[in-house]
Amino acid sequence: MVRYDSSSLSTFIFPYYSTNLPQTTYKLTLTNVSEGVDSLVNAKPPVGVLTISGKWRVANGKLSEEIDIDANFMMKKVAKSNVEKTHPEQHMKLLEAAQA
Repeated sequence: MVRYDSSSLSTFIFPYYSTNLPQTTYKLTLTNVSEGVDSLVNAKPPVGVLTISGKWRVANGKLSEEIDIDANFMMKKVAKSNVEKTHPEQHMKLLEAAQA
């Protein structure tokens, strides 16, 4: 279920469910800027708080992403691992879709 937050045209709420973990909800904000897209994830995991801010930029046909993760040690480690594993594939899919 995706819920639209009418307070901003670029804000959506995506709940994430896992069979192994209690529910984590997060709010993803994407903002178009002249240089690319800025992203902000405010998550409420079972333990602590997690904030991931990113800057997606395209230069010379390559998509780059600068990430800043604010969380406790364990959550930061889990989030960093997830970003490193999943984002390169997401970048490829995004570029393929943009070229289609």
